[in-house]
Amino acid sequence: MNRSLIVARIRPEEYSAIGEIFAESDRTELPAIAGVSRRELYALGDVYVHLLETSDEGAAAIGRIAPHPEFVRVSAALAQYVSPYLPTWRGPADARAKLFYRWSPETGPEHIG
Repeated sequence: MNRSLIVARIRPEEYSAIGEIFAESDRTELPAIAGVSRRELYALGDVYVHLLETSDEGAAAIGRIAPHPEFVRVSAALAQYVSPYLPTWRGPADARAKLFYRWSPETGPEHIG
């Protein structure tokens, strides 16, 4: 299992609309094609956080489905509610948060990259 954390800006009054866009898409074959096992959406003010758990590494999963018509539809629908967090954003990879530390009882502390 791989986790990706996507960070963007959100229009806070539109949480429900964004949730519905994903609910519609998650009822299609797209999650299975992408290997998605879990999706969680969070917001704090205008900060949007999208936790995605996939069987493949996040970039590979997104790369595989990027040309899929449903992915294109979802991306276009979200564009009116979600915008890049960083002004240097060029594509989805620029929205993924960098994991730099983790801990679990099994592994203990891990400093990453």
